[in-house]
Amino acid sequence: MAGFDEDDLADYDNYSGEEEFNEDNLDDQEYDKLYACLPQLKEDIKDYNDEILEIDLKEALYFNYYEIEEAVKELKSKYPKKKTNTTTKKVKSNFDEPSPDDEIINAQKNAFEKNMGSLKISEERNNSSSTVDTITEKQPPKKTQPFKKIDLSKELSTHTTYLKPHKSFVVIGHVDAGKSTLMGRLLFDLGVIDAKTVNNLVRQSEKIGKGSFALAWIMDQTSEERSRGVTVDICATNFETETSRFTAIDAPGHKDFVPQMISGVSQADFALLVIDSITGEFESGFTMDGQTKEHTILAKNLGIARLCVVVNKMDKENWSERRFEDIKFQMTEFLTGSDIGFSSDQIDFVPISGLTGNNVVKTDTTIKAFDWYKGPTLSNYLESIRLTDQIVDDDLVSKLIKEDFNMSINDIYNISSSEFGVSGKITSGMIQAGETVSISPNQEYLQIQSLSIHDNPVNVGISGEIVSMSFKINQLTNKTSDDLNIGDLISKIDSPITAVKTFIASIHLFNMNKPLLVGTPFVLFRNNSHIPARISKILEIEGSKKKKKHLISKQSATVEIIVQGDRLLPVTRFGDNKILGRVVIRREGVTVGAGTISDF
Repeated sequence: MAGFDEDDLADYDNYSGEEEFNEDNLDDQEYDKLYACLPQLKEDIKDYNDEILEIDLKEALYFNYYEIEEAVKELKSKYPKKKTNTTTKKVKSNFDEPSPDDEIINAQKNAFEKNMGSLKISEERNNSSSTVDTITEKQPPKKTQPFKKIDLSKELSTHTTYLKPHKSFVVIGHVDAGKSTLMGRLLFDLGVIDAKTVNNLVRQSEKIGKGSFALAWIMDQTSEERSRGVTVDICATNFETETSRFTAIDAPGHKDFVPQMISGVSQADFALLVIDSITGEFESGFTMDGQTKEHTILAKNLGIARLCVVVNKMDKENWSERRFEDIKFQMTEFLTGSDIGFSSDQIDFVPISGLTGNNVVKTDTTIKAFDWYKGPTLSNYLESIRLTDQIVDDDLVSKLIKEDFNMSINDIYNISSSEFGVSGKITSGMIQAGETVSISPNQEYLQIQSLSIHDNPVNVGISGEIVSMSFKINQLTNKTSDDLNIGDLISKIDSPITAVKTFIASIHLFNMNKPLLVGTPFVLFRNNSHIPARISKILEIEGSKKKKKHLISKQSATVEIIVQGDRLLPVTRFGDNKILGRVVIRREGVTVGAGTISDF
């Protein structure tokens, strides 16, 4: 990605704040906005002073971010009110009272509105209003009790599902780094996939000349993925070891499928960043146009707090310790830099070969060139990860009971003609079958019919688990699950989540090839939801008191963001939920910024 050169940045640093309006310098979007607002401004200001020059009207719009009200205020502060001719006022006053014809028409109109108002017409649900900041609240139903009364502490310490801690991880990295092959090898060597299945995949892959892709095909399920040799959608696989339950999420590495990668990250507790160690390939993935950097920026800004850098294809570098240490040094420097912000104790490194299997589950002791490595295998590393809130004690139970329950929908599916299901990761609190939940932004109120984890029925779902819920279709307003979207948020009816049109966010911008203007459209990601949006106001720029209408690379700012289209966005403040309170900004297929929601 091209960035500003030093001269450009110096120009911005020396910027005096006294911008001059020049219509010829406007881009197409600003030009259209100017002439869309100008007629309304003329209308609003004409009774005050209709002799203000058009160039002054344009300047007022430009310097007030095309906010007509603010432009009117500025014009009134600069120009006196035009004196009105007394004769004209008298003539006009003659028409202030309604004529006899007007009185008849108004009487008919009032009678019609009065009669219509007495009719009992069911209010239609309307989520398409773009003039309101939040949805008009529906009246929630009465709270329902769980189907089973349980002792939460006993349930968590004795139920077979909870006897082993659950860990979800996402596998990210540059396309062709070997992510899918690595996951196929891990599942095969752990015995999750049997030899017969792998042999069958080998035969299938050899038929189309892709024999080395056999292990990758364990994760890449579609014909498109198999023919192209790249993952295009996330693939989640559940497996267990002696000590832990895992959900492994293989995310696409290609830049065209970053939204799917974001969806995968939103379900994970930690991430494996797979690096191709081959000389030239590592450098390719590590450039600004490569996905290594973008994936890592996204992971950190979507809440991933632990990262394992899996240095793959070390067999092609003859297991060189020097090559491994060189990559480790470069990656540590990048990951702990200002754009990412990991601390060194949040990062681990494991050298492996996904194709041969060395150091994935077992270490090949016959490879003398690898004698220098004394760390864990990848599988041992995964088992050693300890996440917070995994120890069942009174503190955990108390925390789960007190926390508001929140869950983001990641999948929606039909179970039968009368039931449908959703699945997703619980980000806080707990939930039981029988309780009634609210789904935002549509304000659907549904009673949970059943709960399951990995197809195993459970009495309770807790924070950190990926759960499935079933509901009755006839409880939906329009009797169809089509009104629900991936990224909709579920909460209990006594702590509903607000859906908004605008909100305040603190954002930090990365390297951009052009400034981010007020009004410029972009795609906003909140967890696994994405929606068109734009900055409507720049409220404050860190380290600057100047009034500006654009942001540049590396700036941090407090802004007002407005979402576009008919649908509102369910949000939480970052202070209330550190997962759901984060946002990422992508423009023209590139991640340009990230931040947190502070208010709405």
